[in-house]
Amino acid sequence: MFGYIVANRAILSEEQVRRYRAVYCGLCRTIGERHGQAARLCLTYDMTFLVLLLDSLQEPEQRTGNHPCVAHPLTKAPWRRSRWTEYAADMNVALAYYNCLDDWQDDRNLPKYAFAKALAPAYRSVKARWPEQCALIEECLARLGELERDRSPELDAAAGCFGQLMAGLFDVEGSFFREQLRTLGDRLGRFIYVMDAVLDQEEDAKKKRYNPVAAFQEKYGGFEPLSALELLLGECGMALEQLPLEQDLDLLRNILYSGVWNQWVSRHRS
Repeated sequence: MFGYIVANRAILSEEQVRRYRAVYCGLCRTIGERHGQAARLCLTYDMTFLVLLLDSLQEPEQRTGNHPCVAHPLTKAPWRRSRWTEYAADMNVALAYYNCLDDWQDDRNLPKYAFAKALAPAYRSVKARWPEQCALIEECLARLGELERDRSPELDAAAGCFGQLMAGLFDVEGSFFREQLRTLGDRLGRFIYVMDAVLDQEEDAKKKRYNPVAAFQEKYGGFEPLSALELLLGECGMALEQLPLEQDLDLLRNILYSGVWNQWVSRHRS
């Protein structure tokens, strides 16, 4: 369920793209330094949103640089990082590890199983550093796995598992604004889960795989995915706007109000 929390670059200025990529490159470098170069293959833009959010909320000390990297050895890429980059790098590895295991269990995807094995040492180090977050990830995904194995039609319960997981990742170190952060993480997690299920319906039907939206529709009848997704995103937006954010607020709004719809728009154009 990676790849949804991204910016809509088509409506970003060059300066905004530069700032966005700098945070992404900082995250990439941090994953490599903390978990080895192979772990950089699990990098996604999703955790960039979390870095932008926590940096904007707390404005910690930041480091910047301009260096070539393995992916772009001939050009220097500007990067930006803070202590929240390190946290997001660890969470990126933890989620990637379980995402690979999930793909192996669903489709017997051997490359994903091999990558999960390769990420296992990195995940163990993340778990030692962030035991509460990793325990929450394991608990929520185990409960979600049970619902999916039972082919449960209770879409809200399934989406709620991923929402609870994301709420826990956003609520770190007991922030004064933890209620808003938890609401933002919870609704965003639910949005991702429902969006993923909606976009996977056709493929899941062909492969005769469980799909939570299809199971819900079969038992309860009508379901308006666009209305449900807009409602969840509206609650995300209300939580975001209650936070005292200034730094990179334009990027956060771009991601939350536009970028998260990229895959939906792409699918419905074709």
